[in-house]
Parts: sequence; structure tokens; C-alpha cells
Amino acid sequence: ILSAVIFNAIIIPILVPLALKGTKFRPMPAEKLLINNLLIYGVGGIIAPFIGIKAIDLLVGLFV
Repeated sequence: ILSAVIFNAIIIPILVPLALKGTKFRPMPAEKLLINNLLIYGVGGIIAPFIGIKAIDLLVGLFV
């Protein structure tokens, strides 16, 4: 649980400016846009937290 809290404390301040900036508009078909967004944000949003939390857990384990 401590690793998840630390991960959130690190990642949220990093993601806030990204969310406020947004993305550039690129004219493309909706299907291609959906596939790109699912690959980038969907898969990244599922995989990145597991890797990040595990890495923090290993670091916390060294000090406890």
C-alpha cells in the first residue's frame, strides 16, 4: 500500500501539466484516433502503474 501511495504522489504532479496542456489536433479518421489513443493511454495506463509500483516496492524493501 505504501508503494502505491508513493507512486501516486509522484505521478499525479507529473500528469497534471500534461492534462492541462492537452494534445495537438491532428485530422484523422475516428477509428485510427481511437486505436492510437487506446494503445498510448490505455495500455500505458495499465502497464506503467504495475511497473512503477513494483519498482518503488523494491526500493522501499531495501530500506525497511
